[in-house]
Amino acid sequence: MKISDAIKVSLATLRDSHLSGAKNLALAFLSLKSEPVTMLSYPVMIQVEPTLHCNLQCVMCANPLSKRSKKHMTMKQFKAIVDGMPFLKKMSLVGSGEPLLNPELFKMIEYAKRRDIMVGFATNAMLLDEKKAKAVLNSRADWINFSIDSADTEKYGAIRKGADLDIVAANIKRFIRMKAGSSTPEVSAWFVMMEDNIADLPDVIRFAKSLGVDIVSAQLEHNWSNDKIKSDMEGRYAPNFYDKIRRAILEAKKAAGENKVAFNYVNVPDVDKKRGCKWPWKSCYVTAEGFVTPCCLQGSDPSIINFGNVFIDDFRRIWNNAAYKDFRKALKSNKAPEICAGCTAYFENIKI
Repeated sequence: MKISDAIKVSLATLRDSHLSGAKNLALAFLSLKSEPVTMLSYPVMIQVEPTLHCNLQCVMCANPLSKRSKKHMTMKQFKAIVDGMPFLKKMSLVGSGEPLLNPELFKMIEYAKRRDIMVGFATNAMLLDEKKAKAVLNSRADWINFSIDSADTEKYGAIRKGADLDIVAANIKRFIRMKAGSSTPEVSAWFVMMEDNIADLPDVIRFAKSLGVDIVSAQLEHNWSNDKIKSDMEGRYAPNFYDKIRRAILEAKKAAGENKVAFNYVNVPDVDKKRGCKWPWKSCYVTAEGFVTPCCLQGSDPSIINFGNVFIDDFRRIWNNAAYKDFRKALKSNKAPEICAGCTAYFENIKI
């Protein structure tokens, strides 16, 4: 969690009418240090998957390969999640699908805001026409992340199959114009670092600035614990890929400074350092079907791992059931759980 968000969460908790919120927040922060097997606090932030439908076939995504039935989370189901987690203060509406395809997305955001929860989502921006842009602004979303993996039209289209960079750029520019004068939502661009596009990172920073986006984040591609993606990644990654990452990030930092863009990178693991993953002590991922899984990366597919379903059972029981406690215990051990093998977020971030 960013420092600014932590401050906002703390202030929101202090506005609670009961001391239980402040107590839960204090215990949540302590849990990040002590990593208890049995949690005494409940999450203050989670990630919720609003839909499994998507309008694209991105090469680095598990969605096109998934056998999960395509569905939207309903508003009724969303309310059940929020109402069952009274201490929530931050929520990301992000998952395997494209959030703008869920017809109730904006109602979800508005409901979360009424509950004093910071909320935002990521989008490929292909569907962000003027009507949807107005709906985003009217919903009072706190942030929106635009996925931009290349500034080159052909390369972008090859990565995000079914998308058109010219349409994406026009939609983002219009959105920036429409939100002029408003501090929310915070707008950022997200770049997935892969062998095929890593050299494009500095250009994406300059491209984002030309669209009016002043924040760019880069994250390393991950395999979603999917055997097919693991095999594909092994086949196309050169031995010197991490050297390319370092060069690209250094050049990106320079481009960011020259263009007054805030730049950060995540999920670039330093395998010589200790485990950095804190997911089972701070948060969880709730799928469109209602399954509670450990995280948004390796553990987002409920057919691979899940601890229960919030549409069937009370989240408080799921959060401390035997399976969840066993997972926390395993993550604390010297040997990572099998599902965590190869996860780009398992180790602490490399410093470049």
